[in-house]
Amino acid sequence: MPAHRVHPQRQVTEVSSLSSAKEMPSDLKHKKEQCWLPTRRCLWFSCMAFLVLGVLAAVISLAITFGIPGKPANLPYRRCKTASQQLGFLCEDLTTCLPPSLLCNGKLDCSHGEDESAIYCGQMPSSLPQNLIFKCPNQKTWTYVDKVCDTRNDCGDCSDESVLQCPKCSGWRCDTVFFADCDCIPRTRCKNGIQDCADWSDENLCE
Repeated sequence: MPAHRVHPQRQVTEVSSLSSAKEMPSDLKHKKEQCWLPTRRCLWFSCMAFLVLGVLAAVISLAITFGIPGKPANLPYRRCKTASQQLGFLCEDLTTCLPPSLLCNGKLDCSHGEDESAIYCGQMPSSLPQNLIFKCPNQKTWTYVDKVCDTRNDCGDCSDESVLQCPKCSGWRCDTVFFADCDCIPRTRCKNGIQDCADWSDENLCE
């Protein structure tokens, strides 16, 4: 009978192969975790980026929808001359010329309503055409250019009635008692039974 030969080298190899086979799943798991780690980070950063972009898109959409005003200090608009030959605001119909004080007064004076649009009325006075307004010397108040020299105290210190281009008083000049008046009242208010002048001259002397 042939003698049975033992191959120790083969057995060692088989045991070694079996041992390697048992260890393989652990190695693969470790390598898998190493491969997935950067992928999870990328996924997290991607989610954050999409979230930020979504918020920005929402803000831009709201700005477009509701018209968040900026500071259009030099907005283009069509100039015109009113019936009194003062600078005015020309409506889109290219016919109606509005006095500046009719802008943003809560009433639609242009047929398309552009005189009350948020473009001009959103952040007054900076949103208004700048050559249609008069900024008072105190830098706190303002009025429309067609309200200058109308004998009314729009600036609060009568500076809008004391500018060089204002004509001389065509009514009765005196120290007035009402804050809304300056130093000149219309003659129609003379001898009307109401004290307009501090010295009562509107009731005693004015004709």
